[in-house]
Amino acid sequence: MSTNLIYPRLYANESGGSQFDLVTIPTVLQNFAPPALPFGVSPLTAATQCGFLHLPAGWIGEMHPSPIRMWIFVLQGEMHFESSDGNSHRISPGSAVLLEDTVGLGHFSKVLGDNHAILAVVRLPEDS
Repeated sequence: MSTNLIYPRLYANESGGSQFDLVTIPTVLQNFAPPALPFGVSPLTAATQCGFLHLPAGWIGEMHPSPIRMWIFVLQGEMHFESSDGNSHRISPGSAVLLEDTVGLGHFSKVLGDNHAILAVVRLPEDS
């Protein structure tokens, strides 16, 4: 059984702005961790570092490019990301966003609500 996982991707367009599209990650049923039953597994992608971010309630990131090419996974709290063309995505625990807008205008981001946000980040190679 194959399943596609779909997440927002924020990238720099040719005019120096940022915009969202969707990244589709296919999974294929595999015997990944025997003797556990098979489950959907995506292709593994190279990563260079991983870490965590702790953003306080009320934190606002004015328009800025992503400092690195990275996946962000929300562990706690909620975040709002807005591209320079005005489109936005709200990400909450269990959600992810691929940030690839490392040049140009970048994006606006902020913590939503009265709670802090904890994010796991996985740095991706710049040349992928």
